[in-house]
Amino acid sequence: QELAKERQENARLLKAHQDKDEHIMKLKEEIDLLNRDLDDIEDENDQLKQENKTLLKVVGQLTR
Repeated sequence: QELAKERQENARLLKAHQDKDEHIMKLKEEIDLLNRDLDDIEDENDQLKQENKTLLKVVGQLTR
């Protein structure tokens, strides 16, 4: 009976460990997606900064 309890506890711990591993994998995938989104946003921000500089230059020339 004691052995059955130990086996049951081992099975419970193994399941908990597997659940945590699965959760970690999902979080890693989510982090990867967020990092890709961040890279895209940074690229877009750089492009907008460049466009802004160009527009400011044009407006500056028009107001002279």
